[in-house]
Amino acid sequence: MIPHILELYVPLGSIVADVTWGKGAFWKNVDTSKYDLRPTDLLTGTDFRKLPYADGTIDNLVLDPPYCHSGKTLHAGLQKSYNNVSTASRDHWGIIRLYAEGILEAARVLRPKTGIILVKCQDEIESGHQCWSHMEITQLLTMFGFSVEDLFVLQQTGQPLQRQEKQFHARKNHSYMIVGKFRR
Repeated sequence: MIPHILELYVPLGSIVADVTWGKGAFWKNVDTSKYDLRPTDLLTGTDFRKLPYADGTIDNLVLDPPYCHSGKTLHAGLQKSYNNVSTASRDHWGIIRLYAEGILEAARVLRPKTGIILVKCQDEIESGHQCWSHMEITQLLTMFGFSVEDLFVLQQTGQPLQRQEKQFHARKNHSYMIVGKFRR
């Protein structure tokens, strides 16, 4: 999905800060030499909420924080795959706060009027309640000065894990990439 999004929204040669780099999974099918890619994350010592860039100097920013709450009821494999060890949030609202802080920092470092943010997220069910993360993050983007330009949906092939024997809600086997443009 990333190559298609880049083709539509990220001009060649752009400064792209992937501030939640992790293992670089987004970039495995991209010729990164075509961009000024700046990969950082907590493991490299850079917190996406306090970036080392001057105001208005970044063309594009990729934000993909751990978007799954942590806790005793979460499967250990999910804890590891979402890197919840480094930014563990005990509940859904902690996750949304992480996004809010990352979006505010993106608003600081992105170029005014032209900066693009790519935000990856996934809806979740917490304690039997639906949590519509993509809608909440879309609202945050709008409140913090972005226009929402696009929404991409990535369908997972496997069946997501569930805690209960009986299923009460639709499984969340898809994630989103939201594209926002900084208006200010």
